Amino acid sequence: MSEIRYDLAVIGSGIVGLTSAFYIKKGNPDLKIVVIDKQHTFAQGQTGRSAAAFRDLFSSDTNYNLAASSIDFYSHIQKELGYDIGMRYTGYMFLLTEGNEKLPVLEELSKKTRTRTLGRDELENNGNIKLVPDRDVSEIMGLKEIVGGFIGLNCGIIEPDLLSKYYYEELIHMGVEFMFNTPVESISLEPFDKLDFPGEPFLWQKKTIGSLKTPRGDIVADTYVVATDVWSSELLDPIGIDCHIRPKKRQVFQVSGEEIEKMLFSSRFSESEIFPFTVLPSNSVYMRPAPREKSFWVGVADDIGRDFSFQDDPMAERRYYDYNIIQVIQSYIPAFSNSRVTGMWAGYYSYNTIDMNPYVFQTLNLIVATGTSGSGILKGDSVGRTVAALYNQEEYVNLTNNRKIKTSDLGVSERNVDRERFVL
Repeated sequence: MSEIRYDLAVIGSGIVGLTSAFYIKKGNPDLKIVVIDKQHTFAQGQTGRSAAAFRDLFSSDTNYNLAASSIDFYSHIQKELGYDIGMRYTGYMFLLTEGNEKLPVLEELSKKTRTRTLGRDELENNGNIKLVPDRDVSEIMGLKEIVGGFIGLNCGIIEPDLLSKYYYEELIHMGVEFMFNTPVESISLEPFDKLDFPGEPFLWQKKTIGSLKTPRGDIVADTYVVATDVWSSELLDPIGIDCHIRPKKRQVFQVSGEEIEKMLFSSRFSESEIFPFTVLPSNSVYMRPAPREKSFWVGVADDIGRDFSFQDDPMAERRYYDYNIIQVIQSYIPAFSNSRVTGMWAGYYSYNTIDMNPYVFQTLNLIVATGTSGSGILKGDSVGRTVAALYNQEEYVNLTNNRKIKTSDLGVSERNVDRERFVL
């Protein structure tokens, strides 16, 4: 097949690729844009494998603005536009022990957004939480007594397939083309002015991204966006562009049972009747309510001991749940004692290990958006706006509710962000 030419080619149809194409097309309706993905449809990579929750609980002001803006727009999609994306304000509940290391940060966060402190009596009266683990278990596992809780109210859950579908349908309506089942095999670095000599581009030649090599032929565009999350290194390393991220495997286990279903729909902690997204006080094991499946999704951001290796299609490790996670949950949440695993999957965080904020930067005619460190969905809309601002050479990114950040703040050479101290 001969070359296919576009004004803009976006690699990746996860949430960041979709929002990037959406905002660039919205501001430049005459552009010919294509979104390319190796999967059979959109949101089949890390977007579809995530725990799919949203929160504005971040210590970094940049992360807070990115998250709060995205939450505002997602709420607009569901409430004002009437497009169901499964958004529920279940809250994010942190169960705390005496001297918990999260306390100072949580106190800071309470000044930024809507939160509520939960007393011991309120937690105990709920009936679903065991405040004092059994002595033999607590001694072996180092589990401590729960003395209170903290809940972020502007937080909850969202369905990644429905959210992604909104942007996809909007892009189709706007005339953006999609190429699925089209892996990008390589990115071609070429001289800006070709001399047709073997070995080009030479050191002294001005360089440009010339094309994308795919089984369907070369795709040529004036500008390219790489929104491929943990696959970014695979594409960019061969041409010497550092995307500044490392992959960390993350696993989610769907857990069901009669007692779990009762607990799921009997919450009095937030405006929703759904039990909140809950972070336990031991090793940040979390429970994400999944009302569609009448289950909880359970996971943990294990760090030390979890390597940085990468597989294209990672598998969840049932043994990890059986020997690492369930003992912690059962000690605090008795309803899990008679539970069963009814599904499991795995993906990756694209970790920016330096400051835990996203990267959005341009090199040559290539824009890279990555490093969302496990929060691609909840910052996805704002990251797309940032990509569009960079494409349009705008100094500021216009977020929702009159929020703004400098476009260069998420870049490399003029980066200006605080290190995030509240990563899950």
